[in-house]
Amino acid sequence: MAFKRCGSLDGAQDPIEYFLLTDAEAATLGQTLVLTSGRLTASAVDTTMPQFVALASRVAETTSVTPLPVERLREDVEYATQSMATVASTLVGTKVTLHTGGLLVTATTTNGLFEISATDGATTTSNVKGYFRR
Repeated sequence: MAFKRCGSLDGAQDPIEYFLLTDAEAATLGQTLVLTSGRLTASAVDTTMPQFVALASRVAETTSVTPLPVERLREDVEYATQSMATVASTLVGTKVTLHTGGLLVTATTTNGLFEISATDGATTTSNVKGYFRR
């Protein structure tokens, strides 16, 4: 599972934007991305706030020529995803880090970027909801 939009606090729907991926890089539906040198690339783990979430999957192209549809991340939009570790209910309201690849979260709170708003507390792969917060 990757990041899937649940809704926004103001009910607004953001416009779809289109950017090229970095050459020879692929993207997965729901993956978090950043814009670097005018191209999209996977967001770094726990240090760089993602700017976008992919609205489609795209295979790597040696020279990127097919624009990828993305949605700009906002702090008032709630997303659902899974975790790589148990996210207990005690972590609701706490920010956790992104897992490698920008598709899931961890239960690590150091340098967290994703604030948990709900969790099912399942062992290993908890289903969580939350917001990207600075």
